Amino acid sequence: MCELHEHRGPHEARTTSPDVGRRALVRGAGGLLLGGGLVVAGAGAAQAATSQNGWPASSSPSAIGITGLTVASHAFPSGVRGGQVHTILGHVARRFHDEVETLVTPGNWGYNYRVISGSTSLSNHASGTAIDVNAPRHPLGASGTFSATQVSRIRSILAFCNGVVRWGGDYSGRKDEMHFEINVRPGDSRLAPLVAKIGGSPAPTPTIAWSTVQSGATGFRVTAIQHLLRARGQSLTLDGVFGAVTVSRVKAFQTSRSLLADGVVGPRTWAALVVTVQNGSSGQAVVAAQKSLTARGYTLTADGVFGATTASKARAFQTSRGLLADGVVGAQTWAKLTI
Repeated sequence: MCELHEHRGPHEARTTSPDVGRRALVRGAGGLLLGGGLVVAGAGAAQAATSQNGWPASSSPSAIGITGLTVASHAFPSGVRGGQVHTILGHVARRFHDEVETLVTPGNWGYNYRVISGSTSLSNHASGTAIDVNAPRHPLGASGTFSATQVSRIRSILAFCNGVVRWGGDYSGRKDEMHFEINVRPGDSRLAPLVAKIGGSPAPTPTIAWSTVQSGATGFRVTAIQHLLRARGQSLTLDGVFGAVTVSRVKAFQTSRSLLADGVVGPRTWAALVVTVQNGSSGQAVVAAQKSLTARGYTLTADGVFGATTASKARAFQTSRGLLADGVVGAQTWAKLTI
């Protein structure tokens, strides 16, 4: 991932929109700059932070609506900001893939909460308003990594975006040709018309597709259901067979949640049954997640403790499915694990 965006001194000429110059970062006391440009700050600082282009930034992806981005089966592992930004940067990435250069994996990046190298301002990646494409082919500081034809096509994409998107290849200082960023403040009058021109939704809502598991089924999905039923207080044998006892326990759980008690684990029952687990969690739901990850090829010990290894495997699985790679096994990840 690129380490910076163009950082101008107060008397340097602008090469970008007058709407987005050098931003004054609003941060509370207590911020600590660590290796790699990661900023660790108190809650107040994270809540008040603004990236260089004026968009709210946070060390918590969910606080600013970060959502997954996948283009032509190539995931941007940490996702980007939802809504208008998602539509616009997704359009840029798709056109880059179709018109400039085929995307490669790994090498495409989005959200990352950190400061710009050599600066005190937060990177636009910290607000989920920037992407890097094919980073290994276009390293930070290198110039001329695209052919004249490719640059012409990039210019066409930028022109279509009407000043809303800026390319790191246009920086007056050190070049960053992998990098594209939102170049206007939140609420700019050009955002909505551009989204309408692209034809995207200004606030995409991820849909969740669940499997249906019922009497007679066997395998890891049934095992996961049995562990989750245990996590929800139901007692049964963990045999991976959806038999009469499992049907009975599913019906009991459904009744407790005012669902149709048909003994079939479909979308509504899955949504009520799954437990969000993450680093520090323990118990039957963690075992269910660990066994499901192993069944999907991300082998690990099912010890019921959600530690660093489980988080790493969860992120790898999420990346492979175009999900936000946050290592948290929530509804979207459960659905992909058990589909």
